[in-house]
Amino acid sequence: MSFPEDEQKVFVIGIDGAPYTLMKEYAEAGILPSIGSILSRGFTLNQMDASIPDVSSTSWTSFMTGVNPGEHGIYGFMELKEGGYKLSFPSFDNVLAPAVWEILGNTAGGKTSTLFERRGGAINRAVRSIVLNVPQTFPARPMNGVLTAGFVCPDFKKGTYPESAYGYLSSIGYMPDIDAAKAADKPEEFFDDAFLALEKRVEAFEHYLDGPEWGLFIGVITETDRIHHFFFDAARDPSHRYHERFVSFYRKMDSAIGRLFERFMSKTNGKGFFMTMSDHGFVPIKKEVYVNAWLRENGLLSLNTRNDYYEQVEGGSRAFAMDPARIYINTEKRYPSGSVKESDREKIAAEIKSGLEAMTDIDGSPVIKRVYENRELYSGLAARKGPDLVCVANDGYDLKGNLKKNEVFGRSRFMGMHTRHDAHCILPSGANPSQRLHIERLADLILDNFSGL
Repeated sequence: MSFPEDEQKVFVIGIDGAPYTLMKEYAEAGILPSIGSILSRGFTLNQMDASIPDVSSTSWTSFMTGVNPGEHGIYGFMELKEGGYKLSFPSFDNVLAPAVWEILGNTAGGKTSTLFERRGGAINRAVRSIVLNVPQTFPARPMNGVLTAGFVCPDFKKGTYPESAYGYLSSIGYMPDIDAAKAADKPEEFFDDAFLALEKRVEAFEHYLDGPEWGLFIGVITETDRIHHFFFDAARDPSHRYHERFVSFYRKMDSAIGRLFERFMSKTNGKGFFMTMSDHGFVPIKKEVYVNAWLRENGLLSLNTRNDYYEQVEGGSRAFAMDPARIYINTEKRYPSGSVKESDREKIAAEIKSGLEAMTDIDGSPVIKRVYENRELYSGLAARKGPDLVCVANDGYDLKGNLKKNEVFGRSRFMGMHTRHDAHCILPSGANPSQRLHIERLADLILDNFSGL
């Protein structure tokens, strides 16, 4: 069955953490023959910039809202509650800007953004969407279509709308995520789970793809991110014990993407808009870098370890860091134990920025590519709650906000780290922008297909 020709269809496959460089290398090596075939049919593989910080919760939210964190309000998986040091975990309810499917479906619920104000008026009819496994969408909100949340999804039922979708997904054994902890002591079982989750995810994609009543379909494959974090050192090393399993996962994913692409193009008579994209890239880790240990070493942070998490921050501390390398100046105005006067905030920020940008590894290699100030990155009503500084590391140096570490450099079981500069996006050649692609631009490209309808 084909879709009606007068109804535009957009199909987006998200591949969490899949880097441009690896996708290009694997496609050229014949490991991704379906991707190679798609690229030979009028599509291009583009390198793309992710959000800053390049944590998944932030980058996926930037993708789905088309605006920067200063508007959508998500800076990481964890935040501090207003006016204190207690942790909170932002959910979909905390996203301040409407998602692209809410703009299309007339379900923004009073939320607005610069994208909504610029493009929402051009959508003349409600468009139904299928949204499967996009991170930062828990709990599921009523929408014009179907949604099941990606990670973090602590309650599968609350993460799925409508209830009938929960019933179907449960019946096929759909898995919102896999147990990443198995990677350390049960690696074979970890890979088995990743393959099974991919199989069930694609089964759900095919089921909903066949339904005629949608205009936008977004489906995200999460397992690439999980495998990369623990086994990215296997990606290019044929001697690695898990190289073949790593490559086999990419082969299986490629085959599934090929089937989905062919089915979508057949149903749209070749006129549908198809895209793949990732929320960031990946590189192997040389060392982990514990920013709070650096702040302590430089007399900028003191902790009372009898307390929990960021309630450890003591009076007299001038700054602290949260994952991934978000630095907050401990001002009197913002925090109960704040010791920095607002008039001194910029001076302290400049001191920290200068010190971090001068940091080198034991061999003299520079660790930090750049330290950004809040005003350089963010605009919007939520910019004030964002970090004062955000560090972007050179490849191989994985920045962490761990409060327990005493040494600045270390290692853990993680083998791969996020990169901001090496996300990927496959687009029809005619949709390629004239400037370097940024993840915040993708919602605009999606809406281009529905304007005036």
